[in-house]
Amino acid sequence: MAKKSVKKQFLNGYERILKIDYMISHMHYPSVEDFARETEASIPTINRDLRDLRLKFGAEDILQYDRTQKGFYYSRPSFRIPATLSSEKQIISARLMANLLKLIKNTPIYKQAIEVFASLSDNIDEDSKLKSKKLSNRILFLGMDPVKIDDEVWEKLESAMAGNNYVRFKYRGYDTDFVVQPWQLIYSQGMWSLYAYNQRQEVKEVRFYNLPDIHNLEVDPRTFELPKDFEYTKRAKGNFRRYIGKETLRCKIKITSQKTLAYIKTYKWADDQKFEPQPDGTTIMTFTSNQDYPILGWLLSHGMYAQPLEPKWLVDEWEKNVRGMMRGMREK
Repeated sequence: MAKKSVKKQFLNGYERILKIDYMISHMHYPSVEDFARETEASIPTINRDLRDLRLKFGAEDILQYDRTQKGFYYSRPSFRIPATLSSEKQIISARLMANLLKLIKNTPIYKQAIEVFASLSDNIDEDSKLKSKKLSNRILFLGMDPVKIDDEVWEKLESAMAGNNYVRFKYRGYDTDFVVQPWQLIYSQGMWSLYAYNQRQEVKEVRFYNLPDIHNLEVDPRTFELPKDFEYTKRAKGNFRRYIGKETLRCKIKITSQKTLAYIKTYKWADDQKFEPQPDGTTIMTFTSNQDYPILGWLLSHGMYAQPLEPKWLVDEWEKNVRGMMRGMREK
């Protein structure tokens, strides 16, 4: 019985370029002939691949030919062509990440990130794209629509943070100029904010400045030394909202509903949160946080099912708000 002939499998264009990239980075000045031999492609095909490597994969000024060695090399040895998504799960994950990035649209980094995902998907076969699209459309990220950020403001802030330069700007509602140390850009609930240190004598503290309210921003040539503990997450105690208060509060909350308790326990509101069941069926939640007003808003959002017991400031503010709502209901 005659043996079945096996059809020879040739590398596609992207696979050849991957091979060429590997050879350039690992071999001593490989030649066009070396590439043709390893990929089993013709010389004209290899020349087209080298052109694509330069023009489509970012090696235009990096891929060089040495006439003495008669071979190719990278002028930047660390250069590699961009990775691709090789499995269906990776493709689905990338699509979901792209969906998540839509929460920060209207910013320069969103545009850059989407370009990266688009380039990664260029070499995925259509069948895999179709399967991943079906599933990724079934998983949704919800959030507030992001505010529009001025590209020039964003780019100048990036430049200032890279060089630890002061920035000067006008801020909506104020007549005077602000000169601050830009520490971080923070995204929270649809809003981008500049987390910065204002060293004016009457301020001297870290504050948040919403980016849409910043205008006439300029990078100051003066520089500052970034503190080791500059990061927001190292200074904020709690996850109630983007906020840092002046003092840390020891809070005690009485929770009277099991459904409310189940919801609250789902999240990590503070690193030291604890829940203690009581004989009457209620639960006492304790934690420390420096996010005073966000805690108040969080409490009020749970209605009659969460009541503050400590500290006194929180109890008084909560009662004042509840009385105000009751008064409004009576006057209605």
